[in-house]
Amino acid sequence: MRAALRSLCEKGAEALKPQKILKPSVQIESHIAQPAKQIWRSPIVSKRVANTIRKKALRDGTYGSFDTETGAGWEPGWDLVLKSSQYRVSRYGGILPPKKTSRERSREERAGELEEHLESRMEKIEEYYTEKEESRVQDMSFEAQYKRLLRSGSK
Repeated sequence: MRAALRSLCEKGAEALKPQKILKPSVQIESHIAQPAKQIWRSPIVSKRVANTIRKKALRDGTYGSFDTETGAGWEPGWDLVLKSSQYRVSRYGGILPPKKTSRERSREERAGELEEHLESRMEKIEEYYTEKEESRVQDMSFEAQYKRLLRSGSK
């Protein structure tokens, strides 16, 4: 089992959060070289590794439950910890979904337009060819037939 999975089994969502730790002061004889301070330690499981574990759970179909013995799956509650910056809270409360790109937002509209155009496509093609055929001048005189034969003759 990977170290990331082991720490997720032991600590759960806390393994995905950065931790604030009190660093003790450093003393040399009776002099304080560095005072005590609080520092942030990066999460035990990085976001990149957590995302790969989450995607694997989605592929395997184990998303929604986590087995602490085998380390298989992913808890849905961990998504809020993993992607905390993705979910904004509006001024009226509640979580707003991501805005997405304009291409993703207008996808259904574009698909609808495309289906409408496909329905009338065959009619338009047929109309085009009939107009083209009608515009062609069919001269049936002897001269025109003779010229056609000369142009298409074998060389």
